[in-house]
Amino acid sequence: MSLLVTGILAGMGVAGCAKKSDRSPDLETAASSVSTARAAESAAPVRDSGAALGAPDTPAPKPPARKPVVHAVPMPRPASDSLRAKPQPAVPDKWLSYDQATNTVTFELIAGPFTFNGYRNGEGTLVVPPKANMVINFVNKDGTPHSAIVISSDGPIPNSATDPAIPRAYTNKVLEGLPQEGTDVMRFPVPETGSYRIVCGVPGHALSGMWIWMKVDPAAKAPSFGATKG
Repeated sequence: MSLLVTGILAGMGVAGCAKKSDRSPDLETAASSVSTARAAESAAPVRDSGAALGAPDTPAPKPPARKPVVHAVPMPRPASDSLRAKPQPAVPDKWLSYDQATNTVTFELIAGPFTFNGYRNGEGTLVVPPKANMVINFVNKDGTPHSAIVISSDGPIPNSATDPAIPRAYTNKVLEGLPQEGTDVMRFPVPETGSYRIVCGVPGHALSGMWIWMKVDPAAKAPSFGATKG
C-alpha cells in the first residue's frame, strides 16, 4: 500500500514539473511584449500641445507700412491793387529826394566857389511840383562865407539880400554868410506855380554870378534839377 502511494506522488511531481516547464515560455513571451511596448511608448516623441491644436508654424504677417501724410502748403495770394505800393516817380538827381505821399521835396544846396551845385548865372534850374513842401539843406563847401535866399524872378539881380519872395525861404546870417562847412535848413511851402531865383545874400556874390533858378511847374509829377533848358 505504501509503495502505491509513493508511486502516485512521484508521478504527480513529474507531471507538475512538466506542466510548469511547458508554461514558462508563454509567460516570458508575454512579459517581453509588455516591456517592448513600454519601451516604445517611452521612446515616442512627445507632441507639442500647440501642434495638436493646429497652431500655425509661420510667423504672423507684419502690418503694412503707413504712408507719410503730406499737407499742402498754401501759396501766398497776390496782393490786391489797393495794397500794392504805388511806384514813385524817378528822381535821378543825386541832390534830390521826393516823398510823393506828403509831396515833400528835399534838395541839397551846395555852395561852392561862387556857385550852387556847380552852376552859376542861372545855368541850373530846380523844378518842383505845385504846392510842394520844400526842405533845402544848405551846406557851404567854400572857404568864403555864403548864404542863400529865394527871391522873385522879376527885376535885376540884387547886390545883396532883400526880402524873400516866400516866407522862411532864407538861411541864417543871410547877409554875413555861413563859414566853411556851415549848414542850415530852409523849410517852406511853394504855391501852385511861379518862377524864382536862389541867390547868395552876401553883398556882391549874386552879382558875381552866384544864383540859380527855382520854378514851380503845375505839370511836374516829381522834382528835377539840372542845366537850364532853352
